[in-house]
Amino acid sequence: MSGLPASQPESEQTSPIARWPQQWFRRLSISNKISCGYALAIGVAVLGTVAGTLISGYYQRQAELEAQQAHIAGILLKDLQIAILQARSHQQQLISLLPQPTAWQEEYTHFLEHINTVNILFKDAKSPEFSASVAELSQLVNTYDGVTESYFQRFNELLKQINLSNLQPEQIPKIQTSLLRFTNSEIALRFDSLSNDLTNISKVALEKEENAEVALQAAKNLGIIITVVSTSASIISAALLAIYTSRAIARPLMGVTQVAQQVTQNSNFDLQASITSHDEVGQLAASLNQLIQRVKSLLEQQQVESTQQLLQAEKMSSLGRMLAGVAHEINNPVNFIYGNLEYANNYINDLLTLINIYETELPNPPISVQEKVNEIDLEFLKEDLLKILKSMEVGADRVRHIVLSLKNFSRLDESQVSPVDLHDCIDSTLLILNNRIKKGIKVTRSYSNIPQIEGYTGALYQVFMNLLSNAIDTLDEKFSQHSQQRDYEQGTPTSFAAFSPEIIITTKQLDQHSVTIAITDNGRGILPNHQLKIFETFFTTKPRGIGTGLGLSISYAIIVEKHGGQLTLESSPGQGTTFLITLPIQHPIKKTIVPLTALATEQRILNLVE
Repeated sequence: MSGLPASQPESEQTSPIARWPQQWFRRLSISNKISCGYALAIGVAVLGTVAGTLISGYYQRQAELEAQQAHIAGILLKDLQIAILQARSHQQQLISLLPQPTAWQEEYTHFLEHINTVNILFKDAKSPEFSASVAELSQLVNTYDGVTESYFQRFNELLKQINLSNLQPEQIPKIQTSLLRFTNSEIALRFDSLSNDLTNISKVALEKEENAEVALQAAKNLGIIITVVSTSASIISAALLAIYTSRAIARPLMGVTQVAQQVTQNSNFDLQASITSHDEVGQLAASLNQLIQRVKSLLEQQQVESTQQLLQAEKMSSLGRMLAGVAHEINNPVNFIYGNLEYANNYINDLLTLINIYETELPNPPISVQEKVNEIDLEFLKEDLLKILKSMEVGADRVRHIVLSLKNFSRLDESQVSPVDLHDCIDSTLLILNNRIKKGIKVTRSYSNIPQIEGYTGALYQVFMNLLSNAIDTLDEKFSQHSQQRDYEQGTPTSFAAFSPEIIITTKQLDQHSVTIAITDNGRGILPNHQLKIFETFFTTKPRGIGTGLGLSISYAIIVEKHGGQLTLESSPGQGTTFLITLPIQHPIKKTIVPLTALATEQRILNLVE
């Protein structure tokens, strides 16, 4: 840009007509200048290439046509010559095979086939296409027109005089003499001369084909020369335009590049690029300044968010420890209750046995005792008391399992590899989610005999919690969608058997080194374009405020990065989804690993609290 004022005095000395192209070109923006340069260079190259292609293409097509016609004519002449020679050979073999009728008949069949081939090829040689390709061929056709028909007709007339079925041995020499005389007859010799003339014409066709190939190569060379010349002209014009435009582009860009490098190397986001023009380079400098300010603002915001995440992680970690403490405190009284239920059951059984003995030994108790027995309904009390004890045992056992699941889920800072029973993990997760599952969702567990794996128990609990929660969510959505379409009769919902929510959990040992867990639902499925981004952080298909977009991304990181496994999915919209987990039985990296990030910890706690 600095070179423009210096060239102004020289332009003032030129005429207005000469100055107009320069002024017009200077008024163009940089993009338009580059476009004009490219258009000129490409135009020259395209014009030369098109001209070379058209010119050389025309001559190439002519040469290819001539070569093709000469080649086809040569093949036809060669085939015709071979057919003639074979026909003559079989005709001569017939003389010696007269004493063998079967062999003679077979040889005669071959003779007819080759005569038929000769007639077909000779007819093709008469076509204008072949006559035009080789001029000598037309003269040959005219010379020998009708020779093949006459040859076959006379030979056939001769054969009609021979009765092979009643042929006597003394007649054979006479017939052989007759056939030999035909072999040396004028029409047979003329038939032979056709083969000799075909040899000469084949040489002419080969020469024409070679000449056409030479012409074809010359046409290709002409196209290459034109293309090379046009390409060279376009390269020269492009180089000249590049030298001119580089002065208006390169120097300002170097200044902007230096500012960008200083910002990158020194992390000094207070630097600003100088704006010396209002063209694209000036716009680039202004955009760079805006980008520097935006990056500075984002870094400051990221620092604030990092601080908040650290505080949140500490808060969630404290919450996890508190949750473990609460589970421990609940576990103690539950153990007391569960342990004493056995003694209480024994004592009550003893009392009931004692009452039965009293009833046996004293069949007629006092009236006051009989009235009390009727008042308390002793038989019902005996039956119901055992049921109450059983229900208390079941409830206490269920509380123990829930407490155990809470203790497992509270392992937020687990960093050591330990043996993991995947079936226990899945069952505990289903127990935590039982309040949602029991709302009409069928859970099918197809467990195989798989070994324990080496892994992080708490992290795997989180994976199963995320996948099963997502499966329940999609089943609820699909069930709600179907429920809105149900018909009602007399204010009562009709039976709705069109959709039965179901989750299928399948485990199996893939080989001696790995196991697989498949979690399948028959929910709404996932769209193909969403499947490509399903494991990305913060990507969610749920409404705002419901999904965080962290569950699947964290699960993917746990399976792939922490355990060296694989997490894949197969889904058909409207049919359902299958998440397939592949885990190594022996952990690939037996060393301390940094716990999950603050976002992962928070997401696990939120799932558990929910």
